[in-house]
Amino acid sequence: MKQDVRFFKIVDREGPEDFETTLAFQQNLLKSKVEDRSLLDTLVLVEHEEVYTAGRGCDFQTPLASDASRVPWVEIGRGGQATFHGPGQLVAYPIFDLEHHGRDVHIFLRMLEETIIKTLAEFDVAGQRREGLTGVWVTLDGQWRKIASLGIGVRRWVSYHGLALNVSPNLDFFKAISPCGQDGAIMTSLEEVRRSMDRVTPSMAEIKQALTLAFCDVFSMSLDEEKSLLAGKRPRWIKAKAPGSPEFMETLNIVKSKGLVTVCEEARCPNIGECWSHHTATFMIMGELCTRRCAFCSVKDGLKTTLEPLDIFEPLKVARAVKELNLKHIVVTSVNRDDLEDMGAAHFYRTAKAIREANPECKIEFLIPDMRGRRELLETILKDNLVHVLNHNIETVPRLYRTVRPGAKFDRSLDILRWAKEIHPSVKTKCGIMVGLGERRDEVTQVMDRLREIDVNIMTIGQYLQPSKKQLPVKRFVTPEEFEDYKQEGINRGFSFVESGTFVRSSYHAWKHTEEAERAERHSEAPTHAHATL
Repeated sequence: MKQDVRFFKIVDREGPEDFETTLAFQQNLLKSKVEDRSLLDTLVLVEHEEVYTAGRGCDFQTPLASDASRVPWVEIGRGGQATFHGPGQLVAYPIFDLEHHGRDVHIFLRMLEETIIKTLAEFDVAGQRREGLTGVWVTLDGQWRKIASLGIGVRRWVSYHGLALNVSPNLDFFKAISPCGQDGAIMTSLEEVRRSMDRVTPSMAEIKQALTLAFCDVFSMSLDEEKSLLAGKRPRWIKAKAPGSPEFMETLNIVKSKGLVTVCEEARCPNIGECWSHHTATFMIMGELCTRRCAFCSVKDGLKTTLEPLDIFEPLKVARAVKELNLKHIVVTSVNRDDLEDMGAAHFYRTAKAIREANPECKIEFLIPDMRGRRELLETILKDNLVHVLNHNIETVPRLYRTVRPGAKFDRSLDILRWAKEIHPSVKTKCGIMVGLGERRDEVTQVMDRLREIDVNIMTIGQYLQPSKKQLPVKRFVTPEEFEDYKQEGINRGFSFVESGTFVRSSYHAWKHTEEAERAERHSEAPTHAHATL
């Protein structure tokens, strides 16, 4: 009787990634797989930034050479001793259900070795096993040299950690340790072996493809490309709904009839079809030309000679559109207007006042620029306590500011959010960041910590998607599992609500953010009742 074909997915983490970020991702995959065996087996492919990892049996007294002393050590829950990871080394982490792969750790190790041997064979290199040793070896200049290392962990018959194949790493870093506890072991690489054959080194992409095919062969599985994240390819889960419903057209007609601008259109938001079909839009006031040029944003930039004066009737137009759309929650944002003396602060206030007068029940959310760090302008915007939610986006982690937000300062953005609470303690503060620009996981969680220190209530986290070739390229596509991880990290830190997902933008589902945050806060403030039986 023919067996059903088993599928697995690949998550290719392009570019050198810090070990802690990958480790957290791997642990989340492991936890999910242990809890739900119906999930696909996952093979994570990655190159790491320079790091030494130590297994459960490692002796931390191993002396390090001085040139390697700057490389961090990380203790992890796999078998084996110490090894080195760095750029030029392909690391593969199989999160596999061993119930379907022999239910034997030793058999599993031999299968992993076989995938490496088959991969090397594709490039005319003869990988070999050695009796009593784990890993894959080659002979070079008449000597055994190790080209791949293995170290795995198993939890409830689900594997984690995995294998490391030396493609073209700096082999000097291995000289500072006894690789995998094997004294005298000499490490080599595919580059070194191919050079001895007077052959060029294959690309990392070619090796990943060969390794993938080897896994399919050795483990008798097929790759599910629909659910995989493959190098150089846009994930298939990144597919926004196309606009065109009757409700969408109705929203479009109302916006256009009032001569209004929306950030949905100007920033090429992927959610425009969904949001406009629900009669929600984010209005962008003060024109469509911005005085700054952020590297991620598709909003057109302008010069003083091209910027138009403010439309004094715009606040009324927005208020009327809100009434016609029957909105209970409105988000208003703006371009930067550094050309104006008050940067548009009074225009924000007039817009809030017009909305409140025409729609008393509508909650107002402002997504504002940093106002160059001028507190008095924020006081103008928040005058009379008309604004329910004050939203200002950090956008990215501090390390990337010079590239992503060259005209902004991280601490200045924090000041805006902190001052909002000082001016009106009742206002909800909200902040969003994009991921996929080259940030590390620990940098994202550090941003969360900084935001919670100033009592930010709501956080949004979404995938950066390059609007056009003029903007920064995407460094990496973040997986749904990672977005769920970020959400849990945020909830654990005390945010009232965290929206985290591929298409999440700061104004996406904004009404829900506020409702959920208020519900969470009411729940946390509810008195607890203790009962005792005597």
